[in-house]
Amino acid sequence: MSEQQDALEDLESSGVLAALAWANASAYRRTMEDYDPDTGHDQGWVGSTAHRLFVDRLHRAFSTGRHSVDSPESASAGLDLVAAGLAPGEHRKMPLIAPGVVVWSHLNQSPGWRCGDWRFLLTSFPYGESNRIPWPQKSPTKQRVASQGQPTGWLDPHPTLFDEEPDSLAAAIEAPREEDAELNATTLIVAHSIERELGIRELYLGRSRLNRRGGDAWYWKHDLLATNPGTPTVEPIPTSPGPLPGVPGVQDAPVRLRRQPSERSGERHQASGKNDK
Repeated sequence: MSEQQDALEDLESSGVLAALAWANASAYRRTMEDYDPDTGHDQGWVGSTAHRLFVDRLHRAFSTGRHSVDSPESASAGLDLVAAGLAPGEHRKMPLIAPGVVVWSHLNQSPGWRCGDWRFLLTSFPYGESNRIPWPQKSPTKQRVASQGQPTGWLDPHPTLFDEEPDSLAAAIEAPREEDAELNATTLIVAHSIERELGIRELYLGRSRLNRRGGDAWYWKHDLLATNPGTPTVEPIPTSPGPLPGVPGVQDAPVRLRRQPSERSGERHQASGKNDK
Protein backbone atom coordinates (compact mmCIF):
# COMPACT_ATOMS: atom_id res chain seq x y z
CA MET A 1 0.00 0.00 0.00
CA SER A 2 1.30 3.49 -0.84
CA GLU A 3 2.01 6.24 1.67
CA GLN A 4 -0.91 8.21 0.25
CA GLN A 5 -3.32 5.34 0.82
CA ASP A 6 -2.00 4.80 4.34
CA ALA A 7 -2.33 8.47 5.24
CA LEU A 8 -5.81 8.90 3.79
CA GLU A 9 -7.16 5.74 5.41
CA ASP A 10 -5.71 6.62 8.82
CA LEU A 11 -6.86 10.24 8.76
CA GLU A 12 -10.29 9.42 7.37
CA SER A 13 -11.01 6.73 9.95
CA SER A 14 -10.02 9.09 12.78
CA GLY A 15 -12.27 11.88 11.49
CA VAL A 16 -9.41 14.23 10.58
CA LEU A 17 -10.33 14.59 6.90
CA ALA A 18 -13.92 15.47 7.78
CA ALA A 19 -12.68 17.97 10.38
CA LEU A 20 -10.38 19.64 7.85
CA ALA A 21 -13.24 20.06 5.39
CA TRP A 22 -15.60 21.39 8.08
CA ALA A 23 -13.05 23.82 9.53
CA ASN A 24 -12.07 25.15 6.12
CA ALA A 25 -15.68 25.74 5.08
CA SER A 26 -16.45 27.49 8.37
CA ALA A 27 -13.34 29.67 8.23
CA TYR A 28 -13.93 30.88 4.67
CA ARG A 29 -17.65 31.38 5.20
CA ARG A 30 -17.00 33.77 8.08
CA THR A 31 -14.10 35.45 6.27
CA MET A 32 -16.16 36.20 3.18
CA GLU A 33 -19.08 37.42 5.28
CA ASP A 34 -16.77 39.99 6.89
CA TYR A 35 -14.91 40.85 3.68
CA ASP A 36 -15.51 44.45 2.63
CA PRO A 37 -13.21 45.97 -0.02
CA ASP A 38 -14.63 49.43 0.76
CA THR A 39 -12.91 49.29 4.15
CA GLY A 40 -9.58 48.34 2.58
CA HIS A 41 -9.83 44.56 2.72
CA ASP A 42 -7.80 42.88 -0.02
CA GLN A 43 -6.59 39.40 -0.98
CA GLY A 44 -3.96 39.56 1.73
CA TRP A 45 -6.61 40.24 4.35
CA VAL A 46 -8.75 37.38 3.05
CA GLY A 47 -5.83 34.96 3.13
CA SER A 48 -4.54 35.86 6.59
CA THR A 49 -8.02 36.04 8.16
CA ALA A 50 -9.14 32.71 6.72
CA HIS A 51 -5.87 31.12 7.82
CA ARG A 52 -6.31 32.27 11.43
CA LEU A 53 -9.93 31.14 11.49
CA PHE A 54 -8.93 27.79 9.96
CA VAL A 55 -6.55 27.27 12.89
CA ASP A 56 -9.27 28.30 15.33
CA ARG A 57 -11.82 25.87 13.89
CA LEU A 58 -9.35 23.01 13.99
CA HIS A 59 -8.62 23.72 17.65
CA ARG A 60 -12.37 23.40 18.28
CA ALA A 61 -12.68 20.13 16.38
CA PHE A 62 -9.54 18.56 17.89
CA SER A 63 -9.98 19.85 21.48
CA THR A 64 -6.61 21.59 21.37
CA GLY A 65 -5.38 25.13 22.01
CA ARG A 66 -7.84 27.21 23.99
CA HIS A 67 -10.45 24.46 23.52
CA SER A 68 -8.31 21.78 25.12
CA VAL A 69 -9.61 19.46 27.83
CA ASP A 70 -7.62 17.46 30.36
CA SER A 71 -8.76 14.02 29.24
CA PRO A 72 -11.59 12.22 27.48
CA GLU A 73 -13.16 11.69 30.91
CA SER A 74 -13.45 15.47 31.37
CA ALA A 75 -15.71 15.82 28.33
CA SER A 76 -19.38 16.14 29.27
CA ALA A 77 -22.62 17.47 27.84
CA GLY A 78 -22.46 20.89 26.20
CA LEU A 79 -20.69 22.65 23.35
CA ASP A 80 -21.34 26.20 24.51
CA LEU A 81 -17.75 27.40 24.32
CA VAL A 82 -16.99 25.49 21.14
CA ALA A 83 -20.09 26.91 19.46
CA ALA A 84 -19.36 30.51 20.51
CA GLY A 85 -18.62 32.65 17.47
CA LEU A 86 -19.85 30.10 14.93
CA ALA A 87 -22.89 30.55 12.70
CA PRO A 88 -26.15 29.23 14.15
CA GLY A 89 -26.22 25.46 13.83
CA GLU A 90 -22.70 25.31 12.41
CA HIS A 91 -21.24 23.55 15.44
CA ARG A 92 -23.72 20.71 14.92
CA LYS A 93 -21.94 19.87 11.67
CA MET A 94 -18.54 19.68 13.37
CA PRO A 95 -17.16 16.11 13.45
CA LEU A 96 -16.96 14.83 17.03
CA ILE A 97 -13.43 13.60 17.70
CA ALA A 98 -12.46 12.31 21.13
CA PRO A 99 -9.91 14.52 22.93
CA GLY A 100 -6.39 13.16 22.53
CA VAL A 101 -6.95 11.50 19.16
CA VAL A 102 -5.39 14.57 17.52
CA VAL A 103 -2.79 16.59 19.45
CA TRP A 104 -1.19 19.98 18.92
CA SER A 105 2.19 19.51 17.18
CA HIS A 106 3.46 22.76 15.71
CA LEU A 107 6.81 23.03 13.92
CA ASN A 108 8.74 26.23 14.70
CA GLN A 109 5.43 27.87 15.66
CA SER A 110 3.86 26.91 12.32
CA PRO A 111 0.36 25.62 13.23
CA GLY A 112 0.24 21.85 13.15
CA TRP A 113 -1.40 18.77 14.62
CA ARG A 114 -0.51 15.12 14.90
CA CYS A 115 -2.72 12.06 14.56
CA GLY A 116 -0.94 8.75 14.89
CA ASP A 117 1.90 8.54 12.38
CA TRP A 118 0.95 11.77 10.63
CA ARG A 119 1.60 15.42 11.43
CA PHE A 120 0.08 18.11 9.23
CA LEU A 121 0.80 21.82 8.89
CA LEU A 122 -1.25 24.51 7.16
CA THR A 123 -0.30 26.79 4.30
CA SER A 124 -2.15 29.04 1.86
CA PHE A 125 -1.41 29.45 -1.84
CA PRO A 126 -2.68 31.50 -4.81
CA TYR A 127 -5.86 30.01 -6.23
CA GLY A 128 -5.18 27.60 -9.11
CA GLU A 129 -1.45 27.36 -8.37
CA SER A 130 -1.35 24.30 -6.11
CA ASN A 131 0.91 22.28 -8.40
CA ARG A 132 3.40 25.14 -8.68
CA ILE A 133 3.82 26.20 -5.07
CA PRO A 134 7.49 27.30 -4.92
CA TRP A 135 8.57 25.66 -1.65
CA PRO A 136 12.15 27.01 -1.90
CA GLN A 137 10.65 30.51 -1.70
CA LYS A 138 8.53 29.66 1.33
CA SER A 139 9.59 29.89 4.96
CA PRO A 140 12.47 27.78 6.30
CA THR A 141 9.89 25.60 8.06
CA LYS A 142 7.99 24.81 4.85
CA GLN A 143 11.30 24.24 3.05
CA ARG A 144 12.29 21.75 5.73
CA VAL A 145 9.02 19.87 5.41
CA ALA A 146 9.39 19.70 1.62
CA SER A 147 12.92 18.33 2.18
CA GLN A 148 11.82 15.23 4.09
CA GLY A 149 12.75 13.04 1.17
CA GLN A 150 10.90 10.66 -1.05
CA PRO A 151 8.02 8.53 0.23
CA THR A 152 8.80 4.83 0.33
CA GLY A 153 8.39 3.31 -3.12
CA TRP A 154 8.38 6.65 -4.95
CA LEU A 155 10.47 6.61 -8.12
CA ASP A 156 12.38 9.86 -8.50
CA PRO A 157 12.22 11.10 -12.11
CA HIS A 158 15.29 13.27 -11.36
CA PRO A 159 17.62 10.97 -9.41
CA THR A 160 20.49 13.49 -9.48
CA LEU A 161 18.38 16.45 -8.45
CA PHE A 162 20.29 17.12 -5.23
CA ASP A 163 23.75 15.92 -6.31
CA GLU A 164 24.94 19.41 -7.12
CA GLU A 165 23.37 21.14 -4.12
CA PRO A 166 25.59 22.48 -1.30
CA ASP A 167 26.14 20.63 1.96
CA SER A 168 23.82 23.08 3.73
CA LEU A 169 20.88 21.65 1.78
CA ALA A 170 21.79 18.11 2.81
CA ALA A 171 21.84 19.26 6.44
CA ALA A 172 18.44 20.94 5.98
CA ILE A 173 17.04 17.72 4.55
CA GLU A 174 18.29 15.67 7.49
CA ALA A 175 16.86 18.03 10.12
CA PRO A 176 13.16 17.20 9.61
CA ARG A 177 14.01 13.54 9.13
CA GLU A 178 15.69 13.47 12.54
CA GLU A 179 12.91 15.45 14.20
CA ASP A 180 10.12 13.36 12.69
CA ALA A 181 12.03 10.20 13.52
CA GLU A 182 11.74 11.24 17.17
CA LEU A 183 8.03 11.87 16.64
CA ASN A 184 7.71 8.70 14.59
CA ALA A 185 5.61 10.82 12.23
CA THR A 186 5.60 12.02 8.64
CA THR A 187 4.74 15.69 8.13
CA LEU A 188 2.09 16.49 5.54
CA ILE A 189 0.79 19.82 4.28
CA VAL A 190 -2.82 21.06 4.22
CA ALA A 191 -2.95 23.71 1.49
CA HIS A 192 -5.95 26.02 1.08
CA SER A 193 -6.99 28.81 -1.28
CA ILE A 194 -9.95 30.84 -2.52
CA GLU A 195 -10.94 32.67 -5.70
CA ARG A 196 -12.23 35.84 -4.08
CA GLU A 197 -14.53 37.09 -6.83
CA LEU A 198 -16.23 33.75 -7.44
CA GLY A 199 -16.09 32.60 -3.85
CA ILE A 200 -14.80 29.10 -4.62
CA ARG A 201 -12.23 27.21 -2.58
CA GLU A 202 -9.47 24.67 -2.98
CA LEU A 203 -8.27 22.38 -0.19
CA TYR A 204 -5.58 19.72 -0.50
CA LEU A 205 -3.69 17.34 1.76
CA GLY A 206 -0.39 15.99 0.54
CA ARG A 207 3.33 15.42 0.83
CA SER A 208 5.21 18.47 -0.40
CA ARG A 209 8.25 18.11 -2.67
CA LEU A 210 11.21 20.50 -2.66
CA ASN A 211 11.04 21.77 -6.25
CA ARG A 212 14.25 23.81 -6.29
CA ARG A 213 14.50 23.61 -10.06
CA GLY A 214 10.80 23.89 -10.72
CA GLY A 215 8.47 21.02 -11.41
CA ASP A 216 5.67 19.51 -9.40
CA ALA A 217 5.28 20.75 -5.85
CA TRP A 218 4.03 17.42 -4.51
CA TYR A 219 4.98 13.78 -4.27
CA TRP A 220 1.25 13.23 -3.88
CA LYS A 221 -1.78 15.32 -2.96
CA HIS A 222 -5.46 14.61 -2.30
CA ASP A 223 -8.36 16.95 -3.06
CA LEU A 224 -10.34 17.19 0.19
CA LEU A 225 -13.28 18.83 -1.58
CA ALA A 226 -13.65 16.25 -4.35
CA THR A 227 -16.91 14.33 -4.37
CA ASN A 228 -15.09 11.39 -5.96
CA PRO A 229 -11.54 10.57 -4.78
CA GLY A 230 -8.97 11.72 -7.31
CA THR A 231 -11.38 14.04 -9.12
CA PRO A 232 -10.28 17.69 -8.75
CA THR A 233 -13.07 20.07 -7.92
CA VAL A 234 -13.83 23.41 -6.33
CA GLU A 235 -16.24 24.20 -3.56
CA PRO A 236 -18.34 27.36 -3.17
CA ILE A 237 -18.38 29.25 0.10
CA PRO A 238 -21.22 27.81 2.20
CA THR A 239 -24.02 30.05 3.34
CA SER A 240 -24.69 30.53 7.01
CA PRO A 241 -26.43 27.40 8.26
CA GLY A 242 -29.56 27.94 10.28
CA PRO A 243 -30.52 25.99 13.37
CA LEU A 244 -31.39 22.43 12.62
CA PRO A 245 -35.05 21.65 13.25
CA GLY A 246 -35.67 19.55 16.31
CA VAL A 247 -37.34 16.16 16.21
CA PRO A 248 -39.99 15.66 18.90
CA GLY A 249 -39.09 12.97 21.38
CA VAL A 250 -35.44 12.70 20.21
CA GLN A 251 -32.69 14.12 22.40
CA ASP A 252 -29.68 15.95 20.99
CA ALA A 253 -26.50 13.94 20.72
CA PRO A 254 -24.12 14.25 23.70
CA VAL A 255 -21.70 17.13 23.31
CA ARG A 256 -18.66 18.40 25.17
CA LEU A 257 -18.07 21.25 27.59
CA ARG A 258 -14.89 23.27 27.38
CA ARG A 259 -13.19 24.97 30.27
CA GLN A 260 -13.09 28.76 30.35
CA PRO A 261 -9.68 30.22 29.43
CA SER A 262 -9.10 31.27 33.06
CA GLU A 263 -9.46 27.65 34.17
CA ARG A 264 -6.67 26.31 32.04
CA SER A 265 -2.98 26.34 32.87
CA GLY A 266 0.01 25.25 30.91
CA GLU A 267 -1.76 25.77 27.59
CA ARG A 268 0.21 24.75 24.58
CA HIS A 269 1.69 27.17 22.05
CA GLN A 270 -0.93 28.98 19.99
CA ALA A 271 -0.78 29.75 16.29
CA SER A 272 0.57 33.24 15.56
CA GLY A 273 -1.83 33.82 12.64
CA LYS A 274 0.87 33.99 9.94
CA ASN A 275 0.30 31.85 6.90
CA ASP A 276 3.81 30.70 6.21
CA LYS A 277 6.01 29.95 9.17
